[in-house]
Amino acid sequence: MVLQITDILHRIALSVVILLSLTIRRSQGEQCGQEELARCSRPLQVLSSTSDLTIATNKEELNEICPDLYGGLHCIRSYTRRCMSLQHRNHFNKLYHGTNQVIRDLCREGHYQNDYLRHAPCLRMVKPDYEICAKKYQDTISRVTQMEHRGMVNGTDDDDTVGIVCCSFREYLDCSERTARRICGEETAAFLRSFLDKMADSLIREHCVDYTIKSGWCSYETSRATGSTLSATIIILSSALHWLQAR
Repeated sequence: MVLQITDILHRIALSVVILLSLTIRRSQGEQCGQEELARCSRPLQVLSSTSDLTIATNKEELNEICPDLYGGLHCIRSYTRRCMSLQHRNHFNKLYHGTNQVIRDLCREGHYQNDYLRHAPCLRMVKPDYEICAKKYQDTISRVTQMEHRGMVNGTDDDDTVGIVCCSFREYLDCSERTARRICGEETAAFLRSFLDKMADSLIREHCVDYTIKSGWCSYETSRATGSTLSATIIILSSALHWLQAR
């Protein structure tokens, strides 16, 4: 589950980066840009680039990854103090509160850590199916970042852009829960959903509360599409980021 945990943390970090970019002006300079903030979140993904599917099923293995997770949080804190106004820093900290809390609960002895270790063996078997959920979201964010960096964007409506990011993120969370339920059962799925909700609650409450299937905004069938549909989505996301940079 180490790979899964670090993937989820990094993916939520990227969501915060993208949505924060849509609500405040980008900071000036390479050391205060979106790329630097994304770099700070990479320690949360430290194991996800390896082919080692070993997961943390005991405290010793957790102790190996926790310094990297704490390092990522420290880098992000340093960035916000260096590059953000007090108002923007407070907003960012609200979005990131759940992620901070999950890392602390995961890395210290107690009820939450014990629950994690109890469910970890089965969640290891979820990994191949879980990667399908994660890849859709990761590809979208990655391609958005690349296109924005190359300047392949135009101005567009911010609300539409936030909605697309939120719908994609919600699909990722729901897909992860369904996968755990199918393979590990209801109890493990409930633990995973609680884990996801705890990290993402502030993010969804601040920016994504209006973007749901019931509201008519999100269509998961659309977000599964490929080719021109996905390209159009990426262009919309990138356009908003470019517009903010030009302000």
